[in-house]
Amino acid sequence: MLKFMKKIPGGLLLIPMLISAIFYTFSPNFFDIGPVSGAFFTKKGINYMLGLICFLSATSLDLRNIKKIIRKQGSILLIKFTLSLILGILFVRFFGLDGIFGISALSFITGISSLNPALYLAFAQDYGDEDDVAAFGLAEILCMPAFSILIFSLSKSSSIDWTLLFSILIPLIFGLIIGNLDRQIAEFFYPAITIITPIMGWSFGSGINIINAFEASFQGIFLSILFYLLTLPILFFYERKILKENGMTSLGISSIAGVSTSVPEILASSDQSLVGFSQSATSQLAMGVLITSIITPILVGKFMKKRNK
Repeated sequence: MLKFMKKIPGGLLLIPMLISAIFYTFSPNFFDIGPVSGAFFTKKGINYMLGLICFLSATSLDLRNIKKIIRKQGSILLIKFTLSLILGILFVRFFGLDGIFGISALSFITGISSLNPALYLAFAQDYGDEDDVAAFGLAEILCMPAFSILIFSLSKSSSIDWTLLFSILIPLIFGLIIGNLDRQIAEFFYPAITIITPIMGWSFGSGINIINAFEASFQGIFLSILFYLLTLPILFFYERKILKENGMTSLGISSIAGVSTSVPEILASSDQSLVGFSQSATSQLAMGVLITSIITPILVGKFMKKRNK
């Protein structure tokens, strides 16, 4: 099983995520037995897993190499943020909250601003170096629902809740301090990142309903196409032609994270004007997660194989 997962780009994350999604689709409460099993096998443990992996990856971030990471991953993620914000503002301005072709502003902004840092981490372990792995913490900030909520709030010109953003920065900073005070601790924690990757994949899959995703297949497919066309070419061009890097980062972050499916519900709970869009947006995003989780590993695998040749 382990050999099979390693043969697939990002397989350590994707295979457990798919198996978990199948369980969640046909028997969502199968593992929800008591606090321990429920926290480990269901989406109740997602936030803990995100905090843990963010802490672990931050311990491996050597401040002596921070300039390189900020130059590469930092600048790419900054462009991702800027693109998402511009596209979000334009979408709301021209199509309003109702959107177009069944894709609401809630669905579009959440999807276009999303990235899957866990999948990026899997690619970094396969094709990158320690600095690429350590940059997971930066990618993690943009993965959190807080990032999409921030983009949506700015696009819609509404108030911003900074609590979610600070909640991911705390384990990141804590891990950064500990890892740089004692590099032996960083070396001790580093192997745990690979071990936790399949468990993190299971956590992400435990919130994806495959049937609901396929019910929104047209909008989900269209959203995925927009996701690739509007962001990937710019990010890839910047990394390859401007930074003169291998392209792994821009390709690796080009997938929609499973945790993004929680954004519509979070926003709808605080803004009643979004309640009517929440369910459809969640289904469309779930389809986008499935599609990009398949296509992105194929793109990364073929490109890196071709480049290595």
